[in-house]
Amino acid sequence: MKHIVLGFGACIISLTPVAAQTPDELLASRLRAAEAYIDANLTKEAAPGAAIGIVHDQTLIWTHQFGVESYETQAPVTDDTLFSICSVSKLFTGVAAMSLVEDGRLSLDTPVTEYLGGVAPSDETGAEEPVTVRNILAHVSGLPREGVADYWADNDFPDAEGLRAAVAGQQQLYRPFDHWQYSNLGMAMLGEVVASATETSWADYVDQTILEPLGMTNTTTDMPFDRVGNGFAQGYFVRSAQGVRAPAAPHSFRAFAPAAGIASSVNDMAKFASWHFRLRDAGGEEVLKATTLKKMQRVHWVGAEFDEPAWGLAYATRRYGEKTLWGHGGYCPGARTEFVMRLPTKTAIVMMMSVNDMSPGAFVKTVYALTEDAIAAAHGDDAKNKKSNKKKRGVDLSDYEGSYFVENYDWDSYVGVNEGGLFAIGLFDNDPVENMQVFVHEEGDRFRRKRKDDTLAEAVTFERDENGRVVSFVQHSYRSTRR
Repeated sequence: MKHIVLGFGACIISLTPVAAQTPDELLASRLRAAEAYIDANLTKEAAPGAAIGIVHDQTLIWTHQFGVESYETQAPVTDDTLFSICSVSKLFTGVAAMSLVEDGRLSLDTPVTEYLGGVAPSDETGAEEPVTVRNILAHVSGLPREGVADYWADNDFPDAEGLRAAVAGQQQLYRPFDHWQYSNLGMAMLGEVVASATETSWADYVDQTILEPLGMTNTTTDMPFDRVGNGFAQGYFVRSAQGVRAPAAPHSFRAFAPAAGIASSVNDMAKFASWHFRLRDAGGEEVLKATTLKKMQRVHWVGAEFDEPAWGLAYATRRYGEKTLWGHGGYCPGARTEFVMRLPTKTAIVMMMSVNDMSPGAFVKTVYALTEDAIAAAHGDDAKNKKSNKKKRGVDLSDYEGSYFVENYDWDSYVGVNEGGLFAIGLFDNDPVENMQVFVHEEGDRFRRKRKDDTLAEAVTFERDENGRVVSFVQHSYRSTRR
């Protein structure tokens, strides 16, 4: 045995060598922990259905599904189940508009009223600049968030004529570039601008210039309620005090479809993510020129004190600690979606849910933090040089992996295999990765928790049944039982 001393005041202990895990095995353990975390929380909140996927470069490396497409049919969610992606639709509208800018059929800085027959909100702001494609895409046009009615309450969205009336009936909220103001109305107007410039519909143009070229043949530009429970996830609203979720009634976003009207699946959104990585790497042109895509993802707006969202042209930023991810979130009747990409590592995560009172963004952030390093080790640029499928002899830690719970408390945890030991996350922890525990193997079924300063803390002892199966572990005298 090897004797080591860890930190000032730490005792000397004997550590038994553990079997080396391959990068693929370590990633698989992290992904199983992610599944346990997702399932525990969605079950606790009685969510109807959800799907999540991780993309690395050109490969969809992991997917996970939860629940059913509808309570009525009980058809299980699959990687091809369509969900309303809500405001993630704005990315497609942005790409469509920028393709027209490339072709010279739109100008980023021409007043949009020129494409809309002069229709515009009334303006008492004294604006020096007009509302343009550029400031609509960056949400700094000064347009109000919505039209003249609360379409989101009754899902009675206007058609093109109704949209023009809504625009004319509104007032300019700010001068362009004075403040950031997210605007569904602006993106709906941009859809009409696309239709005007192409002499076709926004839906047909998106389908022909984005969806078909990228092979996103299952994605639709309106809600396919005729497929509920048979390929389309029924959306559900907030859970009542009695635990009941009302279904979202069939609806069409109509003229607001460019802001929120696309339905897609994990498999199709993976193709969309891979296109970004492919185009940035290869350069040239595919749907857009690589330079145009990079321009869209450059920050075009951030508050003077960095106190407002940093926004590109259609693309939003997400800050995960010191790292920036690009994409968009979505929130609409009975559904929520999160789509983010870490461009330098060519990693993307998409999560779609058929309920509107849970945040997929929180799940995605946790899954990213849990798997980021393991994905890099297994699939990153240096992975081929570092990866080895040969195992050194030693203690096999896979016996200990699994979900554990404490009777009558929400202290559920997942124990997985780490490099040289185990990790444990609290499935209902507010920040499972930040509060992750690391267990160092001592001998037999005995481990020690490692503090952040690398000294060793209390013992963690796993217990087995008469057949030798690990059934529980004891830490601080609390017994956690394996599920």
